[in-house]
Amino acid sequence: MRIALFTSKIGVSLKKVAYDIAKVLEQMNDEPILAYEPLDIGTILGAEAGIIVMPVDLATCSQYLYLAYRMSSLGKKTIYYGTIEGYVRNPEAFDWVRREVDFVANSEYTKEKLVAAGYRVIDVVYHGIDTSQYKDAPTLGARARSKLGIGEDTFIVGYIASDHRRKGHDYASRVARIVGKKDPKIKFIVVSRDGAEKFYRDLDNVMFLNRFGSLSEESIKTLYGMFDLYSQFSLIEGFGLPVLEALASGKPVVHGNYKPLSEITSSESSFRVPIRGKKLYEEASGILFELHLYDPEEYADIIIQAKDEITRRKKEYEEAAIIRARKFELYPTYSKIRNILDIVNPRTDQSAIGIYLKAKI
Repeated sequence: MRIALFTSKIGVSLKKVAYDIAKVLEQMNDEPILAYEPLDIGTILGAEAGIIVMPVDLATCSQYLYLAYRMSSLGKKTIYYGTIEGYVRNPEAFDWVRREVDFVANSEYTKEKLVAAGYRVIDVVYHGIDTSQYKDAPTLGARARSKLGIGEDTFIVGYIASDHRRKGHDYASRVARIVGKKDPKIKFIVVSRDGAEKFYRDLDNVMFLNRFGSLSEESIKTLYGMFDLYSQFSLIEGFGLPVLEALASGKPVVHGNYKPLSEITSSESSFRVPIRGKKLYEEASGILFELHLYDPEEYADIIIQAKDEITRRKKEYEEAAIIRARKFELYPTYSKIRNILDIVNPRTDQSAIGIYLKAKI
C-alpha cells in the first residue's frame, strides 16, 4: 500500500518518528512517501492511505488536521498520530475535528487530553526506537571523554532539548547551581538553542552547546555515551523521545514524576522527582500547556543521590535502562500503527465540504 507520511520540516523528534515509521512500513512491504507540506496535492492523490505525525495544536497545525479530513473524504484511510503537552484550547472552535479525525495518541497522557477535548482516540502507540543503533554509544562516549580529558571521577549529567519555556531551562540552571555548591565533581552538558544559553552563562559546571537540531546521529550517540545520567528537566512533554534514546544508550534517567515520562521509564531505570504543583501556561498556540513544577533543591539532591547509586551499581543501571528501551523496539511498536490503518474507515461522506473537495481535486 502507498502510505503518505506527513510531518513538519522543523520538528526534530517528529521527523525522526516519521522516518522510523517509514522504515517499518517498508519492512511490511508497504510503500511509504515522506512529505513535509500538508498541501502536497501530488502526494495526496498518489497515496492510498495517510499517517499524519504532528502535535494536536488547533492554532499552528490546523492545516494538518484538515488534511486528515481531506484525505479521508477522498476514500483514503487516514490517522493522525498526535502528541500534546497540555489541554486543547477552545476545541469547540473546530468542532468538526471531533467528528472527522481519527487519532492515535503517542502516550496515555496525550490520550487523556484528547479524550477530554471530545476527540476520537483509537489507540495509544508509544514512539519506538531501534536499540541496535545505540549499541556503540558507550564506546563513542568513552572515546570522547578520553579525548577531552574527562576522568572517571567526573560524573556527567546531560540534557538535550529545544529552548521553549516548557523545557524548563530556568529550573535546570537552578538545579545545576545547587549541585555545583554541593558536589563539584558533577558536571552538566546541555544541548539547546540560543534562547536557553542565558540561563547557564555564569555556571562553571555547565557546558552549553548551541547545537540542538543540527548534530549528526553519531554526535548525538556520542553525547549519550558521555553521560552518566540523563536528566529530562522539562516541565511537560507529550512523550519525551530523548528519554528513550538515553535508555537505549544504557543511561538511567532522572525526571519529574509525571506522565508521560513515567510511562517511558521504569523504577529500575530512573530516579523520579516529586511534582509539587501544576501551572497552566499560555503562548501563541492552540495548546494550554500543563507545567509540572518540581523543587530545584529536591531535584539537585536526587541527582547527587543518583550519582552515588550509579557509581556503586553502574552495570545494573545500564542493563535496566536497555531492558526498558527494548519495550519500545521499533518494529513491534510502529507495526501497530500500520495495523490500525486496516481498521480505519475513510469518511467518503456526501457533505457539502466533501463534495467540494472531491470536485476541486
